This record gives sequence, C-alpha cells and structure tokens, in this order.
Amino acid sequence: MMKKIIALGLIMLFAGVLLFAIEIDIEVPTIGGSSTYGYLDFDLALGQFKTEANDILSKVDSMNNLVKAMSNATSFAADGATTRNFFEYKMFAVAIGTMGALQSSSFNISDTADKVENSEDIYFGINAQAITVSAGINLGLLVDGLYVTGKIGSFSYSIQDFDISMFSCGLLAQYQLIESKKALLASWKGVQVGTGFIYYSSDISFNTNTSVSTRVDLQDLGGGLGNQSATLAYDPKLDTKFETKGIKIPIDVMTGVRIAILDLSFGLGVDINVWSNSDLTYKAEGPTYFTDIPSGLESNPGHVNVKGGTTGKSADFLKFKTMAGVGVSLGPVKLDIPVTYYFGTDGPGANVGVTVGLVK
Repeated sequence: MMKKIIALGLIMLFAGVLLFAIEIDIEVPTIGGSSTYGYLDFDLALGQFKTEANDILSKVDSMNNLVKAMSNATSFAADGATTRNFFEYKMFAVAIGTMGALQSSSFNISDTADKVENSEDIYFGINAQAITVSAGINLGLLVDGLYVTGKIGSFSYSIQDFDISMFSCGLLAQYQLIESKKALLASWKGVQVGTGFIYYSSDISFNTNTSVSTRVDLQDLGGGLGNQSATLAYDPKLDTKFETKGIKIPIDVMTGVRIAILDLSFGLGVDINVWSNSDLTYKAEGPTYFTDIPSGLESNPGHVNVKGGTTGKSADFLKFKTMAGVGVSLGPVKLDIPVTYYFGTDGPGANVGVTVGLVK
C-alpha cells in the first residue's frame, strides 16, 4: 500500500510537469526543397502541434493544489523521533526514528489514481524523513516538570534519475502539567504540554530525457508540396524540482496510560506554520526537428528552451491534529509508534512513524 501511495505521488508530481513542458519557446526548424520550394517557415506547421499541446495544458493550468499538499506533507514528516510520548524520565532521553506523511483530499486510493490519470491538479502530497535523532534532558533542577529536547534529521537518496534530500531540526520543551498516578501494574501518565519550533526542508528532483512528436500535414505549408506529411519531434532534457522549506511551532497536549509494559498515549494539538515556501519548477531544452521527410525535401533543425512552474505556495498556517501512540517499555528501552491525524477543509492528513528510545 505504501509503495502505491509513493508511486501515485511521484507520477502526479512529474507527469504533470511533462505536460507543462510542451508549452515551448522555440528556434524553429525549417523544411522544404532547396531548389523547387525554398525553405518554408516552421511557424506555419507549428499550429497543429500547439493546438494539441494547449488541449492538454488547459487541464493542468497550474499545480497549486499539488504544491500546497506536498508542503503540508513535508511539515508533517518533520516530526520524526518524537519524544512527546515519553513522560517523566529522570535524567535524559535519546531516540532515533523515522516518519512518513500523507496529505490528500481523501484516503481513497483508486479515486486519487483516476485523477492522476486525468492529469488533474489534485490535492495530494507525500513525504518522509527517514532518519531523525533527538535528545532530551530533565531540567527539573531549574523548573520542576520541565524537559527540553533537541532534534535533527537528515536524509539523501538517489536512484537513477531521481534524487531526494531532507533536513529538519528543532528545539522543543515539554512541561508536566499534572503529575502521573500509579497503582500496581497500571498507571495514568498525567498531562503534559509541549511546544517549540521545527525547521524543515525538502528537495526532490527528477532529471530525464523525454520525447514529444506529432505528425504534420505538409500540404498546409503551400509551395506545391501536395498531400505529404512529416513527423515533428522534440527531444528535451527535462529537469524537474520540488523545493519546500518552513518553520512550524507545534503545540501539543498529551496524556496516556501504562498497563504492564504497554504504553498508550493520546493527545490534541495544532501545528502553526509560521513561515513556509514551496516551488515546483521545471526547465527543459533540446533539439526540435523533422523526421520521415518526403523524398526531395530537406530540413534544418531548431532548438527549444523551456522553464516555468508553480512557485511561492505555502503550507496551511494552522493544522489542527489529534495524536496517539502505541508502544512498549522494557526497562530503559522504549519502542513507540506515534500516529497523527490532521484535520482540514481540503482533506485529511496523517503521519506515522517508529521511534526507538533510551531513557534514564
């Protein structure tokens, strides 16, 4: 299921841009006969090519929804190695974890796939922070019940034409507002409130060679060419990049219970994206030329240079959320699976991760 979600996100991210890249600014090729016809201006033949391209481009006029959803997903993924489910440790807590995130208009995968196939600007984004490390310290000597945690995450990965790099860092504080209550093998963890800031950034790029072609009727060019045709081709090198960065302030209120070695936690909160910026950009360049030219004609190639995209979009300023965690405690070792559900008028969001920690 996760592979399918990731595939949908990448297809929408890059297939949509391929369609954008058909909008061309071109040094035109020419076609004609050096003695009989003279060279004919390619602008006359370009009409059919542009008409077909514009029919496609009208469906993907911009990628505002996609870029906004990807920005939200990047913000969600910055919560890796969370210690919000670690209550009342004596001295310190260290943790390592991973976090994946999804933002969508719905969690209906088949509906999302249909929209991708139709090249719609869908509200859909995915991201992940593969490795994050956090370290917390009990500052009870200064303020009873105060805990401060620093965290940093970094990840880079390349496969064929695809590159991804992620980074996040933050400083968080938790305060034990109501102390825990213990009874035999069960305990209530009390109430903990937390806040701080997290900086996050993500760069996703895709570089590939692609090809666009169409059949052109040459009789429309005049010059006595008659009922003949040729293939107009464009072979660009396409560079696509999604960049997002931001700063968020999470505000969390957590509680929980422990039954023997089982830890359960619950909470409510809000993420405040005080600043964020996301850009989906592309550039493409390459030759354009005629092939399958009728006998007696010849052609000179042209060149295409294209750039554009959707820029300056941001994550939602406020993302209200409900949180949960399921884990086990084996002495000082903790294993936790944190889950967050984000509410939104445009659609739901979520993150889920795995955190392994050591507390003392």
